[in-house]
Amino acid sequence: MNNRELEIMLFDAFCASLKKLCTEDFLLFSTQKKKGPVTHRIAMYLEQILNDRSMLCDTQFQIKGENGTYTPDIVIHNRMGNEEMALYWQDGYLSAREKSEAQNFHREKKCFTLAFSLLPDKDYFLIYRFAENYTDYLHISREDFSEEVLKRCNNDEDIFADQLQLKLTKKNVKKK
Repeated sequence: MNNRELEIMLFDAFCASLKKLCTEDFLLFSTQKKKGPVTHRIAMYLEQILNDRSMLCDTQFQIKGENGTYTPDIVIHNRMGNEEMALYWQDGYLSAREKSEAQNFHREKKCFTLAFSLLPDKDYFLIYRFAENYTDYLHISREDFSEEVLKRCNNDEDIFADQLQLKLTKKNVKKK
């Protein structure tokens, strides 16, 4: 199987895991501390769906790199120690630091790297797909699990940078 086919298979397994999480474990979204339970369930579903004894699915697995140690929320690796996929997730938008870590991990390890955000007030999941020179932003609908590409950004630009800027303008009021 070539890299592209592997990425498609892993992305499909991730989407199926997300769907299973929403349909069978929706209660986890209402708990205060959901990072551990959600990470565990996604990893468990990924392992079931992939159904490949040569692929291990671990949570909080530390991976040494040239530029430090990485700890993706979920990593799929083979028994030889090669990472096939890394998942980062957040209960909200990823911070600049989290995006940078995922991008650096992808650049260094050259494995399929995704991040996803559970946005409580939105009807979709935000998926970040990291590549060498760009990041794809996708929406996956919580209702029908359809996918929509939102935008592709070069790694030196940020699709949500303007959300952090509050632009105040002073209105000129005419005095009577």
